Parts: sequence; structure tokens; C-alpha cells
Amino acid sequence: MTNTVRLILAEDDVFLCQLLQLQCESLGAEVVAVANGEDAVRLALSYDYDVLLMDIQMPVCDGIQAMTMLRQLGYERPIYAMSADKVDTTGFTAVLTKPLQETDLRALLQQHQPKAPTELVVAPELRQQFINSLTDLHQQMQASFEQQNWQELQRLSHKLKGSAGSFGYPAISEQADQLQAELQHRASATAIEALLRQLFALLSEVNDG
Repeated sequence: MTNTVRLILAEDDVFLCQLLQLQCESLGAEVVAVANGEDAVRLALSYDYDVLLMDIQMPVCDGIQAMTMLRQLGYERPIYAMSADKVDTTGFTAVLTKPLQETDLRALLQQHQPKAPTELVVAPELRQQFINSLTDLHQQMQASFEQQNWQELQRLSHKLKGSAGSFGYPAISEQADQLQAELQHRASATAIEALLRQLFALLSEVNDG
């Protein structure tokens, strides 16, 4: 029997998912990644995995729904939530705050005695893919604002808050956090536009290199 932790990573942000998978593998875990809560439940119930690390906001079945379903079915293995917002910890083993730090993941995995860690090397291609994705995200956020689709704009802000911080862009993460907070408090369109303008300026700085 191996002492390697087998981990399910449920995260719908493709770039953040790849980064978290690299981090967990560098710390000695074996990782299988899924993009929604439904697939996470299916894999967890195979009982082939030791730990479930799960984002809260996902399509098909979100993290809270997936955790609730598993607990109702008698699943007792560790389920860690990942969120950039405050989350009710009931049912979860613990909640990890996005952006996740390597120390957070190391502490989690050490509780399960993973194999000796190796040095993490994030491929430049992965970072560049994330940077390239910012142009599309910029356009989506602009369109959501013009359509006054505040729910979608809030979702995109939440996504950017978690991923930008994890890839080493804390200023973007903080600005996205402020935008999300103002959207939650139903700020005026004028206030939202001002925050968006600041956020877009930060995104342009990254894209311009």
C-alpha cells in the first residue's frame, strides 16, 4: 500500500485547475481533476481517492450541493472547500481561502502523509495561456456591463479574483474582489463602471507585458 495521497480536484476554471494540480503533484499527491460537482461526487463514491478538494461555484452541481449529497450518502472522507468568499463550514472538513497558497496545500496534504515533495515548476506556457485568456474575459465583462447582467458580471469577478491571485497578480485579484463586493451590495452603474475601468487598466498592463 502506497502512502501517496490520491486527491480529487474539482475546479471549473481551467487555468487555475492546472495550476492547483501542478502544486498538489509537486507536493507528492496523485491528482485527478474534474470541472463540476457531479463528476466529483461520482469519483468520490468510488472510494479510490483519499481527499476531495472542491471549488464552491461550479456548473452542473456546485461545491455545496456536491458535499451535501456525499454527506447524505454517508461519505466520511475529507472534503475541503475552496472559495474566494466566506463559506459555511458545516459538512466540510475545512475551507481554504482563494487564492490558495502552497503552504495551505502543504499543510492539507501533510495531514495525510504524502510522499516527499518535489520542486514546483509552473510551465511558462500555462502562465501565458492564463494571460491570453484575460482578453476574452475583458470582453465578457464589458458585454455583461453593457447588458446590465449583474449576475454574470459578479460570476466573472469571482472567477478572476481566485485565478489572478493564484497566478501572481494580487492587484487584479483585489480589484476583482472589490468589484464583486460592490455588485453584491447593488452599487450604482456609475460606481461599477469606475471599478471596471480600473480593473481593465490592470488587465491591459498584464497583456501589454
